[in-house]
Amino acid sequence: MANTQLDISEAVQDAFSSLISNKLTLALPLALKDTTLQALPAVYTKAPEESFQSNLNLLNDTLNHKTSLYLLLRRDDCLFAITFVPFMAPVAEREMYLKHRQEMAKLLGEGHFKTSLICKEPAEIMDARSWVERDGHKEGNTSQEEISQCEDSHEHDSNVSDIGYKKNKCRLCDRRMKNKITDEALAGLGKLGDEGDCVQISLNSDLVLSLDMQTSSLLPSDLPSRLPTTHPTFTFYRHPNRRLYFIFHSPDSATVQQRMKHTMAIPGLVNVHAEDCGVHVDQKIEIHEPEELVFEESDEKVGKFRSLYLRGGWEGTESQYEGLERDMRFYDAVR
Repeated sequence: MANTQLDISEAVQDAFSSLISNKLTLALPLALKDTTLQALPAVYTKAPEESFQSNLNLLNDTLNHKTSLYLLLRRDDCLFAITFVPFMAPVAEREMYLKHRQEMAKLLGEGHFKTSLICKEPAEIMDARSWVERDGHKEGNTSQEEISQCEDSHEHDSNVSDIGYKKNKCRLCDRRMKNKITDEALAGLGKLGDEGDCVQISLNSDLVLSLDMQTSSLLPSDLPSRLPTTHPTFTFYRHPNRRLYFIFHSPDSATVQQRMKHTMAIPGLVNVHAEDCGVHVDQKIEIHEPEELVFEESDEKVGKFRSLYLRGGWEGTESQYEGLERDMRFYDAVR
């Protein structure tokens, strides 16, 4: 590393001091212009009781697929120094941020940080599952094959734990490829706590997840009559047995294009939008006619399951499906 000294202005020092002292400050992004650090607008949590995932969602406007930055992020009571170097950012820019990342942490004070790390995709920061997976890396015996080392060797004396770049086992495709969702649909997902609560969502013509129906005190026997037969729908239903059912109704009368687009929207809806709202599905059901709806308490999925995303289990950060390993080998071979 060259001996070029970073210039940390008084404004950056003040912003960093505020990050340390104000526990409601979630993150402080820093931009690097030549050798000068510049503080960007800080990100604040909405409320102390918000989940980590809810707070991470607030970073959506801060992280850009084409722009590198340093992100000082609060998780619980610890600070993490993240060097964000997305694949689509200019090569020279990425190299500059990687070159000065250790110096940046030292000048701000390594004692303030629990861990220094490198991320290359927004989902590696914004998805709480990435953080859980990294926790597993640190707790277990991680093989060299599981760790994709970054351009920098990280061989240096440091008081801060520098884990460099660790590639997620899975690609978090559900978050990267999720459909947009309306505020009304999101609000509906937050109202599924009582028996009989029901929220129905489908894709509109712009491929945005939109609210079709929201009701309460709905009896299980009345639900089939609420399933349209002209287009696919996603229905979340809080059964009197307290289980939350996700019902993918894909009628054969719907067009192939409708069924396909709704199928592809399932991971983002169930794994991302719903989970971000604190909604955890207990049982998945896929049916093709309303009269096929039968509520069963089982660890297995119920239905015909033409949808590959409802067939398999979970591993790492993604749902599994038949042919996943084949697809992974194909995409891993693409450079």
